[in-house]
Amino acid sequence: MRVSSHSPIRRQRGLALVTVLLVISLCVVLAAEVTKTQSYQVKRVQNLFERQQAYWYAMGAEHFVKALIRDTAEKDKGVINLSQPWAMEGMSFPVDNGLIEGEIQDLRSCFNLNSLFEPNIEPDKLKFRKEVFVRFLENLEVESEISHEDLASNLYDWLDPDDYPSDAVGYDGDMYTSMQFPYLSANSQLAHENELRVIYGFDVAVMTQLQQRFCVVPGDSSFLFNINTMDTEQPELLMAIFNLTENEVSDILADRPEEGFEKISDFWNTASAKKVKTVSEADNYFTVESKFFKLITNAYYNDMKFALTSVIQLNDKNHTLVIGRRFGGNVEREADTADKQPAG
Repeated sequence: MRVSSHSPIRRQRGLALVTVLLVISLCVVLAAEVTKTQSYQVKRVQNLFERQQAYWYAMGAEHFVKALIRDTAEKDKGVINLSQPWAMEGMSFPVDNGLIEGEIQDLRSCFNLNSLFEPNIEPDKLKFRKEVFVRFLENLEVESEISHEDLASNLYDWLDPDDYPSDAVGYDGDMYTSMQFPYLSANSQLAHENELRVIYGFDVAVMTQLQQRFCVVPGDSSFLFNINTMDTEQPELLMAIFNLTENEVSDILADRPEEGFEKISDFWNTASAKKVKTVSEADNYFTVESKFFKLITNAYYNDMKFALTSVIQLNDKNHTLVIGRRFGGNVEREADTADKQPAG
């Protein structure tokens, strides 16, 4: 008996073949997707490993600088100057499959924004600090929609503990809560320079002009400058403190020895300093010691980069402590206790 070409048996065989082909196709697609996913996972794990390695390179640089600052302070009895190893420019250290770049800044050579307000000091001293801040803005030729005096007042009101503006046109308290996007004034110290952006008057244009010309020392409001580490190429701050011209400030810095002054009295005994000491209120605001430093680290491992900014404090016992860290980005945070190492 002959089986018809259209018999049920042949139809079932054809359907089985199609089913097998579909199953094989599905398996191939699934296998390709699994392979692709695994490839992504392997790459992700590799990126995490490289980032973690770059992180530890950066942390190693931080520990190295802590030890460097501590040893320098012990060797030179607390005197800090630009001839010491920490001040070397363009620091770069090759490591396995990577590179560590670092820059150290003395935070006693810049204007600490937190110093504009300090509790329990005479009003005349606060007034002098505000005048220095205003002159500094003028020397930098900062262009703003409001006056330099108003910028200083708004910063002062942001730092002071009350919600009342110090001047008739100042911003504080209700001024911020009544804005289109309301928020509260801090009434406390800044933790990072970028916090200026939320203070009225310090818009993008002003912030751009002020880049790297100011600093913030977390938890510190002292108004003190290390004459040994003041930058000769940026005389505007010293001009503001002494209320002098650029040429007069250049003469003062020209009298500075290559290895700096060993005592602050040595500075005041120079011919150029004697000319301004009797007419300046600034003689109590200078030192040859520094207690706060900022380390900017870029660590590379293969193609991965890790940026770390650390604020390091040198205490009275020459121990170094990390009091602030910023991992990339622009938001600074307090150093985690879990990350802190014993004082070095």
